[in-house]
Amino acid sequence: MEIFLSVILFIMGTFFGSFFTLAVYRIPLKKDITHEHSFCPNCNHKLGILDLFPVWSYLFLGGKCRYCGEKIRIRYFLLEILSGLIFVTMFLILNIHGNFFDVDNIGFFISFVFQYVTLVIVAGIDKEYRKINSSVLLFGVICQLLYILYLYMVKQFNMYRYIIYFMLFIIMFIIHKKNKENYITQILLLESYILFSIR
Repeated sequence: MEIFLSVILFIMGTFFGSFFTLAVYRIPLKKDITHEHSFCPNCNHKLGILDLFPVWSYLFLGGKCRYCGEKIRIRYFLLEILSGLIFVTMFLILNIHGNFFDVDNIGFFISFVFQYVTLVIVAGIDKEYRKINSSVLLFGVICQLLYILYLYMVKQFNMYRYIIYFMLFIIMFIIHKKNKENYITQILLLESYILFSIR
C-alpha cells in the first residue's frame, strides 16, 4: 500500500512540476493557465498527448520539441522530478502511511500542496522577472485561511497568532500596492506570507 501511494504521489507531483513551468511562463504575460492548450513557446505549435506526460515526454523526445526541434530546458525536467520527490517525501515525513485517507491527514496534505504550489510559482516568477507576484500570494493566503478556519471549526484550533500574522500580511500588501516597483517591499510581503503559512 505504501509503495502504491508513493508511486501515485510521485506521478501527481511530476504533473504539478509540469504545471509550475506553465504557470511561471504565463502568469506574468497574463495568459490563461487553465483553459488554454499547452504549446511550444518557440514555434507555438499545440502539444499533443504524447508531449504532455511529465518526465517521460522529455526522455521520449530527447529533450527537444517534436515539431521544431528546439531544445527544452533541462530545468523543466528536473523540476518535475523534484516535485514528485517532494510529494513522496512529505507523505513519508507525515508518517501517515496506511492512515493516509484520514480526513485530517488529507486536509493537511492538500494544504501543503497549495502552499508548495504558491511558493514555487512565486519563486519561479521572481527568478525570471525579479518580481514577487502578489496575486499568487493572495491565492496562497486564501487557501491557508480556509484551512485555518477548518481547523478552528472542527478541531477548536487556536488561531489568534494567525490573525496577527494575517494582519501583518495585509499591512505589507497595502505597502506593496503603494510601492509596486520596490523590490524590498515585495520581499517583505513574501516574508510576511511565509510567516503566516508556518504552522
